[in-house]
Amino acid sequence: MKIAFSRINSTAYPFRLNLENMVFEGNLSRVNSQLVKIQAKMQGFVYRPCDRCGAELELHIDEKLNLLASDGLYKDPKNELSDTIEFFDAHIDLLEIAMGELEAYLSDYFYCNSCSEKD
Repeated sequence: MKIAFSRINSTAYPFRLNLENMVFEGNLSRVNSQLVKIQAKMQGFVYRPCDRCGAELELHIDEKLNLLASDGLYKDPKNELSDTIEFFDAHIDLLEIAMGELEAYLSDYFYCNSCSEKD
């Protein structure tokens, strides 16, 4: 789902994506001429193997996300690492954001109940 930067103003623009067992929903609002604020929530579950024994486990995900989307190259004024995603085609790709945030979440280690009790 792509939304043009030009359609976003200071009033909240709601969105919702259903991704199999996951829901990615929230609001977009303009910060300035180049930035859009993304306030979203990622909820649902995914199946994943335990990182220790390989047994399948069901991970329940309930994460709040506060990100920024930039229309073009973004230079942080304070040279701090920020949660800004750059888009170069004048559109915000919500599917790309949702999949990227899910992959970032899943890059952690997860253990089944049996392996968690062994520690």
